[in-house]
Amino acid sequence: MWNRASEVIKRRTSGAFKTTALAAVMMVAWPQSAIAATAASPFAPTSPWNTAVPASPQIDPNSAAMIAYATRNNMVTSILYEYSQPIYVVDASTPRYTVTCTIKNWGTCPFQGKSVPIPVGAKPSTGSDGALITIDETAQKTYEFWQAKFSKGKWTASWGAVNDLGGSGWQGAATGAGASRLGGAVRVADIANGTIPHALQLVIDNACKTVFRAPATKTDGVSTRTDCIPEGARIQLDPTIDLSQYSMPAGVRVVARALQQYGGYVVDKGGAPLGVVFERAPDATSNFTGSVYNNAGFMWDYFGMTGFPLNKLRVLN
Repeated sequence: MWNRASEVIKRRTSGAFKTTALAAVMMVAWPQSAIAATAASPFAPTSPWNTAVPASPQIDPNSAAMIAYATRNNMVTSILYEYSQPIYVVDASTPRYTVTCTIKNWGTCPFQGKSVPIPVGAKPSTGSDGALITIDETAQKTYEFWQAKFSKGKWTASWGAVNDLGGSGWQGAATGAGASRLGGAVRVADIANGTIPHALQLVIDNACKTVFRAPATKTDGVSTRTDCIPEGARIQLDPTIDLSQYSMPAGVRVVARALQQYGGYVVDKGGAPLGVVFERAPDATSNFTGSVYNNAGFMWDYFGMTGFPLNKLRVLN
């Protein structure tokens, strides 16, 4: 029987930059798509989030050791509620706020000088991340908050980012790797439709301390182990595996197929050896993942995804 107390994840995003020349280059404005991105299909078609893994990719020479440690609990954790991503789409009628950052020594607050749309009743994630995302399709912007709080009619956040909805999905400091919080999150609609048309957002407990990998622009990793995985690394399930030969819940199969086609990017350090971040379902509660997720076999928060060969995951170079 799954023991929730032993699986509770406590992950925290750090804003500590480890900037390199590569990171500086990647912070340059991303070419915008000629077609406006949507809340359902965010970021440019050429974004790393929307690009399939090419045939015969280069595999990290230390991949086997990296994956062995990342799958030592014999599962991939699904992050469905406490540390999931609450996503709200806004419009012209949505209230606007002046959001202040409570951390004052990381530079200019990304929300400074902006009128930030946040719906009435919006609820950040319940974990210590206090994550919250709002999407303004008209302005082609996403507003992404870390440790968001609403009190006495005002919103604050420890930090966050404003991303271009039609951009790369890799700018700002909303996550440890500099990725958008929206990028790669498994959406409720993805599971309902039975297909995930994008790379996955991954968190691990063994993110490297001193190195990161494009498209990441920084890292909040703390690991100095020889099998640490750099933030920004892409993890793929071997696409030659015939998943029809394996038994698993319908939702897990959808995730496994996405791992084969698109893989996933490590964006943060976390409490699980390897976790996939989901959108919080609108009808989710602390003891119910939401009807769509539940019907697809995701029975509880931190549900352990198994049934496919974990040893066939690989870290790409």
